[in-house]
Amino acid sequence: MRTLRLLAAALAALPSAACLPSSVIAPEDRAAHLGPEELPWQPYAGAPLAGLYASVAISGDLSLGLLKVYYHFTPDGRFTGAALLTGEPPSFQTLSGTWSLSADGLRLGEGAPAKLEEAPDHLRLSGAEGAVVLRRETL
Repeated sequence: MRTLRLLAAALAALPSAACLPSSVIAPEDRAAHLGPEELPWQPYAGAPLAGLYASVAISGDLSLGLLKVYYHFTPDGRFTGAALLTGEPPSFQTLSGTWSLSADGLRLGEGAPAKLEEAPDHLRLSGAEGAVVLRRETL
């Protein structure tokens, strides 16, 4: 009997919920929630890289082995990074070294250069094996 009264009270409340006003958020106020493919990407402007970045998207063959990537860059040309690799169980690999920018892109240590693009608070590194989109994080 008590369950029947609770159900009746819940059903009676439904019509009043439909009377609540809806809110509309202007597109410019939703910009912080754009997906990586919707960001206004442009070639990297060439300023020294600085700060902590975490991956928000990994595509191509890279996505087969990487679950998450973190990089910390310093303006003096040093970086440290960690990649969470797929496996049972997943495991982190770390890497530290120097970074440099050239017409070919961003080079981490002795690795091949990656195309570097930027959008507000984001970086995109891409190469033959795929792309990683990184978002600036706070420490």
